[in-house]
Amino acid sequence: MTEPLDRLSRLLLKAKAKALAEENETLAWFRRRPDYRPEFEYFLNIVGQGDLAAIADRAGRPVIALLCNQSPLELIVAAGFQPVKIASGSLAETSFSGFGWPALTCPVVKGLLTRLAFKSSSRSVPIVAPATCDWVAKFGEMARFALPAPPSVAYLDLPRFKQDPFSQKKWLSEVYKLKNYLEDLRGGPITRANLLAAIADLNAAYAAFLSLKAARLKGQLSLSWFLLIVGSFFGDTPRRWAENARRLTFKSNGSNSLAKVFLAGSPIFFPNFKLPALMEEAGLTTVADDLCSSERIFPPGQVLEDSSLPGLLASLAGRYHQGCLCPTFGDNDRRINNILGQKNEAGFTGVVFTVLKGCHPYDLESSLLEPALKERNLRFLRLETDYAAEDRQNLLTRLEAFGQSLKGEPGF
Repeated sequence: MTEPLDRLSRLLLKAKAKALAEENETLAWFRRRPDYRPEFEYFLNIVGQGDLAAIADRAGRPVIALLCNQSPLELIVAAGFQPVKIASGSLAETSFSGFGWPALTCPVVKGLLTRLAFKSSSRSVPIVAPATCDWVAKFGEMARFALPAPPSVAYLDLPRFKQDPFSQKKWLSEVYKLKNYLEDLRGGPITRANLLAAIADLNAAYAAFLSLKAARLKGQLSLSWFLLIVGSFFGDTPRRWAENARRLTFKSNGSNSLAKVFLAGSPIFFPNFKLPALMEEAGLTTVADDLCSSERIFPPGQVLEDSSLPGLLASLAGRYHQGCLCPTFGDNDRRINNILGQKNEAGFTGVVFTVLKGCHPYDLESSLLEPALKERNLRFLRLETDYAAEDRQNLLTRLEAFGQSLKGEPGF
């Protein structure tokens, strides 16, 4: 009976060593870049999800792990916890086969299960899971079979139709359920003062994010650095992350002459920056995106129309539900409108849509978006990939050809 467990432990140790090597390689790549500056070190040091116990030590408060973006971060911060979106861009973690899942299992869920199995300290962290897709809904069951001590998973039933009044009321009740869950964990109520302070912290982070977004739009911040800095948000408290982001200085990197594109599709997580690196090598500059690992981490800043506790909760519920552009929703025209709405300001003429193999909602979404965007004179490039390096040359060739077509070069 012990042999399978021993074998699994050996496989996990090998996967952990390979994952650490991937992270170190990506960090070294960033530090070798010609646009590296010492002021980026703070973000390099906290990037990725890492060991959740280490994040808790840095933040000075216990961690609540999140599977998706729909959980109001303000509520979690108000309860005295550090929100951390757990995800993995590690090839070693996402290709781990020790649990026996199907080959096309969502790589993000597969990777985070492997990551949680690395250390017992991470397994004890409570997890909040808005049930955005089937993989997330099955996460708890998968964890019971994969981990010796599965984590506690609190599910939020996410209504898939945002414009339906019944769905909106249902989601508000789920936010209240989350509030009760967090209050049980903290051993006391979340007060209006707690929530107002948390809203101020997240608004400060959102303001800092907007400065990063403006720098990228002006060609002063590359896609790779933008994704890394924004992706590091969960590695420290919102206030401290915002303070460090505000200290950054920007200067033109000469990318204004490059073909401008909008990046959409599956999330890009540290340490796998294959696609951003290839887009830059192909001469494309990304001026906007709607990735849930990037711009969609930050819903628009909170506007306080009703500052009572019920009013604040209702406002948060609406913002995290109505404003979400996740492809799992059944009424998602705002996703198209969001891209088109940024076209004139950002000046992009093409959309690069990445599909991570096994990520079925985004696979379907690409088929719906492509004809709608082409009708509005936007070129569209769909790239299906995984975390392996074997397709790098093929992706680069396609990206270079796409860039030439955007510039109107002969033959396109």
